[in-house]
Amino acid sequence: MSFLNTQNLPPGHKVIIEIVDAFYPGSIVYLITNEHEAIFIRKDVWKAGDFLDEDEPGFSLEQFVVPLNAMPWLVDIIENKFWKTPAQGGAPADVLHYKNTVDDEKLKIRFTPNCLKKFEPGITIINYSRAERYAEFASIAIPYYTLRDKKLFQAMKSVRF
Repeated sequence: MSFLNTQNLPPGHKVIIEIVDAFYPGSIVYLITNEHEAIFIRKDVWKAGDFLDEDEPGFSLEQFVVPLNAMPWLVDIIENKFWKTPAQGGAPADVLHYKNTVDDEKLKIRFTPNCLKKFEPGITIINYSRAERYAEFASIAIPYYTLRDKKLFQAMKSVRF
């Protein structure tokens, strides 16, 4: 797997948001788009002994890609299903995930009660149509903290396709 170089993006790629300390001190999250894709890149400070390799000097990287056309669906599920109560039209209490196929890619978004740390709610987005280096599918976990307080959700809503 080849990661985008956030300091030297290919033509047609645009950084929508760069969030410092997105998950942990020193972590950085990017939302980058091109004509057909939305690309989430997470850089975590690499420590000797981590199970992840050092992909970039000082960092372990994670890259997650979905079709750009999936962004409105992801935004809708987060805002109107996971962040609203059933009385407000949100998901019933026993519904924890939604699936969709967008541009022939099979996607799933699910509520994650312990997202990257204990008792931190968030979401996990899964793309079953793309593999990552350690699995047959790609996924990324995003805490609500990052979506709300660090403005990643606002950036996702701003994406135009």
